[in-house]
Amino acid sequence: MIETESHRAASKTLLAMGDLYFSGARVLPSIKLRLSPILIGPTGCGKSYLVEQAAQELDADYLKVTRGDWLVTGSRAGRSTMYQILDHVVSHDRVLVHLDELDKFNDLRSGEWAASIGTDLWNLLDGKFQVHEYLRETTFPDGKKPTTLAIALRIRSKLWIVGSGTWQEVFERSRSGNSVGFQGAQNVGTVDLGAIAKSGIISPELLHRFNGDPIFVDYPSREETAEILESSGIARLARQANTPIAPGDIDWTQGGMRVLETIATRLLLECHRRRLPHQVMIPLPNDRPGPEDRCPNKGPQSA
Repeated sequence: MIETESHRAASKTLLAMGDLYFSGARVLPSIKLRLSPILIGPTGCGKSYLVEQAAQELDADYLKVTRGDWLVTGSRAGRSTMYQILDHVVSHDRVLVHLDELDKFNDLRSGEWAASIGTDLWNLLDGKFQVHEYLRETTFPDGKKPTTLAIALRIRSKLWIVGSGTWQEVFERSRSGNSVGFQGAQNVGTVDLGAIAKSGIISPELLHRFNGDPIFVDYPSREETAEILESSGIARLARQANTPIAPGDIDWTQGGMRVLETIATRLLLECHRRRLPHQVMIPLPNDRPGPEDRCPNKGPQSA
């Protein structure tokens, strides 16, 4: 995964919030800290990677849940998502639950299943679990059943919830000049939560349950794109294929970081087409290009 200035800033904030949460810091006894962050960024900008990386840095068990993954309480299709989360809470000292693609939770009143997901989601974000029912219906491997109080304490201090979503309309409006909350140039923007709330794009029910300062993650800038092309080896590969590529040729909106994979594959196939298969080698990023770097025009041609 390639990191940018936007990634580094987001990672720093995530780690600071995670440290505060798991340390149990209560600087102001009468004030409840809002330490559940929400990341907002366009498709493929690396939000999930950043959250999983934060879990590793904080030595926390990582559980990613999307709307499509969710099994509602009482479902006969399998163990409910709420019970799965409690399984992790019971068996790990620290747990990070990543609620990904939160923008797809907006239709929680569109049917019975969706409404049940909504009930579970709000209970999770409010720390409300059916612990008695969980204990009654769960068999523990070591035979040692934790107490209701023990689980409640772990939920309060060991279960950290991080949300993320795209809300593509926010970025489309922002980049067209009709801002609904993001101000400033790429990678140095700030977030105006009031403007986002008024836009109605992000559900107030979600916003009110997370930290009031969403973390903004963006695509690489033009300068960062140039560095990425060189450091990843793609620029070198392009020279080999005799197909120059410039930062402006990269359209991150067509899939985020996956765009690089598509381009690298296309270039490597072009080199492969001009060589015997066993001669194809991906150059190391730090190698300096030389005359031999271009794909030879002679030799066997594949059909």
